[in-house]
Amino acid sequence: MKHHLVETNSTNTWLMSTVREIRANRESVPDLYAVYADFQSAGRGAGTNTWHSSRGLNLLTSICFDTGLAAADQFVFNLWFATTTRRFLAKYMPEVRIKWPNDIYVRDRKLAGDLTEHSVSGNRLDFTVAGIGINVNEERFPKEIPHPTSLFLETRQHFEVETLLDEYLGILREHRPLLTCNHESELRNEYLSHLYRRNEPHPYLVHGKRITAIIRNIDRFGRLVLELPDGSREAFGFKEVGYCF
Repeated sequence: MKHHLVETNSTNTWLMSTVREIRANRESVPDLYAVYADFQSAGRGAGTNTWHSSRGLNLLTSICFDTGLAAADQFVFNLWFATTTRRFLAKYMPEVRIKWPNDIYVRDRKLAGDLTEHSVSGNRLDFTVAGIGINVNEERFPKEIPHPTSLFLETRQHFEVETLLDEYLGILREHRPLLTCNHESELRNEYLSHLYRRNEPHPYLVHGKRITAIIRNIDRFGRLVLELPDGSREAFGFKEVGYCF
């Protein structure tokens, strides 16, 4: 089931509010209920990041999931969503990679980014809203946007956005049975096998200092595990480490 908006401030904000309103009326929300928009006036990324998209050119969607996961296991969702999204985009560009924590990259350029928000009830996830922006037909980006790309820029083909959305929702449904803790090891292995820059020395900003380090793993909380110049390994959360290009 999907709902189309010509314009909204943020598909995540709209869907979170809508699901809470439906739940307040003691009604159910279909799993994989999606909203998509032609334009977002206040598109959001992780943290305080914003998301740029020209009107009608790109895929801007948020999807509601009833995962049944414990709150402590929420990173299982992140593993599943990232790997399934990568699988979808790999149909068009096999070289796509997952850039920790929530981006999809082609070589050193950002193709897509997601924003996942969980509603927690007790020790369980009441519901999860996962939003994603995929640059589809964008040909030019503002100069302040770092390292962007799009399906058009990579393939020189224009795409029908709603057709891509239907394909994407189909792959999410196909892989929905993997969204359980029983498949965590399998999801983690797939995530790591496609992790951008893994096992390669690259520069990073760690505690404000530029160092050369190697991505080795992701811990059970979703933190990035780096091998530091002295050979030790340390886990870093979001905003504690930055990529240098």
